[in-house]
Amino acid sequence: MALRGINHVALKVRSLAAADGFYGRVLGMELVGERPGMRFYRAGGHLHDLALVEAPELTARGGALFHFCLDVSDAEALKTLHDRCKAEGVQVLGAVDHGISRGFYVRDPDGNVVELAMDATAERLAELGDEAFAEDVPIRL
Repeated sequence: MALRGINHVALKVRSLAAADGFYGRVLGMELVGERPGMRFYRAGGHLHDLALVEAPELTARGGALFHFCLDVSDAEALKTLHDRCKAEGVQVLGAVDHGISRGFYVRDPDGNVVELAMDATAERLAELGDEAFAEDVPIRL
């Protein structure tokens, strides 16, 4: 089998402008395309990693998606994103240590849960340190 990972995620959002503030300004994803009612963002090695489709009729709790994870390059970038989310008033749901990765969860403006994480090699965990995100509450998705 030649599957290597997720190519992109498509989300319905109530407002492209609000979603752009979160995915573009707060998380730093690059806007790479638009068409009526849609925007496309890149964070990694694909033409686009995230597609947003405007659906104003959505409820405040988001859709059926449990969560998706954005891969973060290193410990410094993960800490920077964590601090930026807090500074921008984005609710941090909690820190997570899956053993194979470490990171934290947030909700986007439409209630979708986004995990921001880095793979956990011994060297990368040493960069992150044991105290990273210690003030965050336990995860309640």
